[in-house]
Amino acid sequence: MASQPELGTKDPETATATPIVSFLGPVSSYTHQAALSCFEAAKYSYNPAAAITEVFERVQSGEAAFGVVPFENSTNGAVIFTLELLADRHNIYPDINVCGEAYLDVSHYLLGHKAPRNAPTDSPDVSGNCTPTTSIPSPLKPRTKPLSSLKHIDRIYTHPQAWGQCETFLGAYLKGIERIDLSSTSRAAEMVKEDTSGRSAAIASSLAAEIHGLDVLARGIEDREDNKTRFFILRKGVDEKSNASTAKTKSLISFTVDHRSPGALAQVLDCFRAYTLNLTSINSRPTNDVPFQYIFFVEFEGSKLNDPDGRVEGALESVAKFVQSWRWLGSWDDKLLRIFDDLSPMLSHRLNVTLANFLPPSCYPPGFDRNDPNPSIERRHARYRTLPPGHHLVYFPTQVPDSELLPDGTDSVQSPGEPFVRRMWAGGSLKFSCGGGMSFDFGSDSHSEGYWCEEQVTNVAMKGEGDNEKAFVTIVRRIREDNSKKDGVPSHDAVIETRDLVFMKKKSAAAAKEAANRPDRVVKPAQEPDFSVSMTPTKTLLARFSGLSFNAHFIHLDPQYAREVEGHRDLLVHGPLSLIMMLSVLNSQLKEHERISSFDYRNLAPLYANEEMRICVRRDREKKSRLNVWIEGCGGGYAVKGSAVVIDQGEVGKG
Repeated sequence: MASQPELGTKDPETATATPIVSFLGPVSSYTHQAALSCFEAAKYSYNPAAAITEVFERVQSGEAAFGVVPFENSTNGAVIFTLELLADRHNIYPDINVCGEAYLDVSHYLLGHKAPRNAPTDSPDVSGNCTPTTSIPSPLKPRTKPLSSLKHIDRIYTHPQAWGQCETFLGAYLKGIERIDLSSTSRAAEMVKEDTSGRSAAIASSLAAEIHGLDVLARGIEDREDNKTRFFILRKGVDEKSNASTAKTKSLISFTVDHRSPGALAQVLDCFRAYTLNLTSINSRPTNDVPFQYIFFVEFEGSKLNDPDGRVEGALESVAKFVQSWRWLGSWDDKLLRIFDDLSPMLSHRLNVTLANFLPPSCYPPGFDRNDPNPSIERRHARYRTLPPGHHLVYFPTQVPDSELLPDGTDSVQSPGEPFVRRMWAGGSLKFSCGGGMSFDFGSDSHSEGYWCEEQVTNVAMKGEGDNEKAFVTIVRRIREDNSKKDGVPSHDAVIETRDLVFMKKKSAAAAKEAANRPDRVVKPAQEPDFSVSMTPTKTLLARFSGLSFNAHFIHLDPQYAREVEGHRDLLVHGPLSLIMMLSVLNSQLKEHERISSFDYRNLAPLYANEEMRICVRRDREKKSRLNVWIEGCGGGYAVKGSAVVIDQGEVGKG
């Protein structure tokens, strides 16, 4: 994990016992949540600001070491207030630099007070009992329905950015209701709390509902499930220490051109093409000097602070020749990792071959024939129309050269850095679209180019003290189908995966030896499974899976390293490998039309090579749509505990 560029570094002006982080408040705002994801609460003091302008002022004056402000939303575009301040037409904020960014998945809630029991009965359009019909034709329907009557609501408060993110819901259920802009969504919740009439509502977060004691009238009212806001982290001056960053980087500049010169803007943009620098966003604001003259903002991949091949320097020198004025606004690590992969069915087939000796035929995915491990292209296309649940785990690996791997063979993309040098897979969750992991359609081609993986670190938490201190890193991966070439069909998430990784400090040789010889703590399940599969993973299985998943972590490959450095008695079974085997066994126990909707799991104890393990499945006796899945280690105790929710696609089709 590429950390924010030296967030603990302070200029002399801002050096205090506890550095201050100013954010667009009040407390519980989305910007507050973004700030919490970037700065450890124990090391920083959080200072809410009433407006974005106030954040800029505090950073420029040195009152705050850092500022956090919203910059753009994936649904509604750029935040005009932030662009206006970055334009800095009167040179009020000459030292402000963007030094980092944060992404936050934004789910909007409609908050307020439920209607009194004697309130008039709603019409169908606002009761939530049926899908409403809007007066303006729209290809989209609201993603959710109200949880209670909205008949009593006559005004709504929120931040201006939120309106465009929730337009479909508002147009369907609250058409014509007065809309009032406020400085933040959290302030909107405060206003509704203060309204004794109970006739107002706010678009804000679920956290705001808890803090202000408001009822949730509707949840998830945003138009798109992938609604995301990007925040900029501001500092005064330049942090030269960020030169050492090896992560993927981005930079932002602003400039003006002579609009009387034909092609002036095109000439500037061509400077980036000439130096093969990819542009990631372009925005503009009026200069306010001459009507219809603009200040342009261009964001591109690359760093002015870390530019070993000189491409950024060359591009900026070229830009200077074609502009009237320009300003560098900062460079920082890119926090949204996009991974592209060819979804060749051959990789999934090789995974099936790898697992064939360890799982019974009843657990094989449809189309796999153990007696035909090397099918022709024609037979392969006929068999592999979809991707089995869990097989996405061998696609979209982080891709870094060998020289950038850490001493334990892992990459640095998710690592918090020293002193947390040991990594383990603690657990996670999966959510499949359309009730199953079988949404990848390879069609008749050898691969599908319609998917990519978007990865972001959503939380870092520190637990423990001294040598036992650990860093818990939560990563969200969205494997997205690209429907950009399909008119009227929005892109959607085929799989949403959460990964929980734990990073620990280095063990001494004595501590590693003691840990390797320590007996397991065994906690046995209280119930017997409906079905189970016993198998013994081999070092060959682990090596082949490491290759399939592009994973060079030594705890899976080097038994001496596993014992003497990490303190394990043998090679460890990969977390994603145990997950794939659990899903394979689970899938074999589903009824004809059942598909996995979601799966949550925790890794409780290591699983080792050359030791028998048992994969167990038991359907919940009361909630038939829930199945418990677990793995028992060689001593019969829990190693992994999971829970699946399944849906009946036959019933869904009838609806």
